[in-house]
Amino acid sequence: MRLARFRTASGGAGFGVVDGHEVARLDHRVASFEALLADPVEPRADDARLPLADVAFEPPTGDHPKIVCVGFNYPAHAAESSRGPSDAPTHPTLFARFADSFVGAGTPVVRPADDESLDWEGEAALVIGRAGRRIGTDDAWDHVAGVTCLAENSVRTWQQHSTQATAGKNWHGSGAIGPWVTTTDEVGRGPLRVTTRLNGDLAQDDTTDRLTFSFAELVAYVSTFTPLRPGDVIATGTPSGIGLRRDPPRFLRPGDEIEVEVSGVGVLRHGVVDEVTSPALAEVGV
Repeated sequence: MRLARFRTASGGAGFGVVDGHEVARLDHRVASFEALLADPVEPRADDARLPLADVAFEPPTGDHPKIVCVGFNYPAHAAESSRGPSDAPTHPTLFARFADSFVGAGTPVVRPADDESLDWEGEAALVIGRAGRRIGTDDAWDHVAGVTCLAENSVRTWQQHSTQATAGKNWHGSGAIGPWVTTTDEVGRGPLRVTTRLNGDLAQDDTTDRLTFSFAELVAYVSTFTPLRPGDVIATGTPSGIGLRRDPPRFLRPGDEIEVEVSGVGVLRHGVVDEVTSPALAEVGV
């Protein structure tokens, strides 16, 4: 099944199961999207249906998710980032992202008004369906609701302000996630192919069997130090082919179109717009 969150043209929020070119609403009989992730249910004949063309996708996460991202998890990406075999990590390299740094599928990501180094990073991301702490690798998949596509994206100059990546990874609306969570019974456990296309041209391409730390190892490691709950997200790493490492570097510009595809999951599409700043934004804390 493909589990999605959305908003309607009238501004109402909902969630349900994507079925062909429609979404079957389940928010009238399932308590929350987190509950749907924990226990997916099939649509019924009496569930209201909306054409996908009439909804805007929201990030398919919990209301207050932990979003944990993994760096340098594909050896080829580690190599293009000047990390050789001697730098091979013994533990995952992790950083956190704020929920409001992501938009849903179809919504343009925002390039900072005073910075031109927004870079693409396509990934497969795990969405948790069953709560747990200190989960073993053998049990990890029992806690995963499914997989979604993620455009993790980074503002490179801010990422390089220090040895910590937080500033470059959390610009408001700079990343995208979705369009839905494809449940594990449908997508399986991999390997999955992760590709990123920039304006139709292939930019990144790799498969998750080449990850340094597997999906199960990541669930086990992260859940050791923090409890995982339905709707939490683990972004598993980006392949080689980022814009920073091109010669010359090529970063995202307004009007660009990005597609992140994860085999068996779907395609996440987003455009790029420039940030609009005004004194009014500062007044309301945006």
